[in-house]
Amino acid sequence: DGILRGKNMSLELVIFDVDGLLLNTERVWQDVWCDVAESYGISEWTQESFLHVVGRTGIAVREFLDTARQTGLKRLESQLEVKTGVYEILDYIKMTGIRCAVATSTSRVLTEERLRKLHLIQYFDYICCGDEVKHTKPSPDVYLNVIDTMNVYKDNALVFEDSAVGVQAAWSAGIPVVMVPDLVQATEIQQRQTVKIISSLHEGIPLLDEIQKDGMKYERCI
Repeated sequence: DGILRGKNMSLELVIFDVDGLLLNTERVWQDVWCDVAESYGISEWTQESFLHVVGRTGIAVREFLDTARQTGLKRLESQLEVKTGVYEILDYIKMTGIRCAVATSTSRVLTEERLRKLHLIQYFDYICCGDEVKHTKPSPDVYLNVIDTMNVYKDNALVFEDSAVGVQAAWSAGIPVVMVPDLVQATEIQQRQTVKIISSLHEGIPLLDEIQKDGMKYERCI
């Protein structure tokens, strides 16, 4: 292994995850699964067990009960919200003329439905979903698909992710990634894999501004 030092990127494409980054879906699901588990008398289903599968879309649903899925989908109809800083950073990207894409493990149907409902879908030039690639995150497939489709060099793209699984996917794809932790804080592994760790997408705006003006130097373990 080695480190690629001082790589200077000219930003052409920003790629966003959706669940837990743009939308508050993972916090809603966490509450739903804990609530339904309690109603079934399942004491083993704790917040910790939910956090163990965060980012691996569908695994927790398959492992749990059909009731949880139906309850969660219904609850998201009324509780789905945009995370802090989302509209602001997307407006900034649109103003700069940088292209913008989505790379999510969630299905096409649910992704488009939610992005339309919250008036976000018009911001994106391309959307790649989990049911359109062979392997979902932490596999790099979804990110490689976006890069290939958009015809952008990896070092000229930047990913925003909220989970360790998503960061691993972007890192494995060879694309610089910024982490905005949602339910789980960054570990030393994510600190090594990311360009920067920020607390909200609001903080992504000055970062993007800096890259636009001066480029960005970063280190990557290879």
